[in-house]
Amino acid sequence: MAKGTETVQEVYDLARKGKRDALRELLHDDVSWYPAREGAWKPCTDADEVLRTLMWRAGVNRMRPSGFIDLGDRVVLQVRGRAVQRLGARGLFFPALFQIVSLREGKIASIQDFPNRVTAYDAAGLKA
Repeated sequence: MAKGTETVQEVYDLARKGKRDALRELLHDDVSWYPAREGAWKPCTDADEVLRTLMWRAGVNRMRPSGFIDLGDRVVLQVRGRAVQRLGARGLFFPALFQIVSLREGKIASIQDFPNRVTAYDAAGLKA
């Protein structure tokens, strides 16, 4: 696994296990997280908000990352779990949310949700 992919996987694992301190060390102070569609939820604009959101998503809603594409300073991934439709995911039978996670100095600098693979790949400059 590439370094960026390992970092993102570790972040979700720590959040699922409730290890706040270790998780916080992998987030930049100015980290941000934006929803797939405006108004789905309030964007996170600092590390404390991102930490709470990760703990909620990975723990309570059992969201799991998969299908990683490591692009060096960014990682494109798919997230499955409960409540992804409320967060903007699309898909009739198996809705999935996609994310682009940006990394800086080995820590997460930003997360952007996308409603489907096509929009995530377009934003990352990939072909779907």
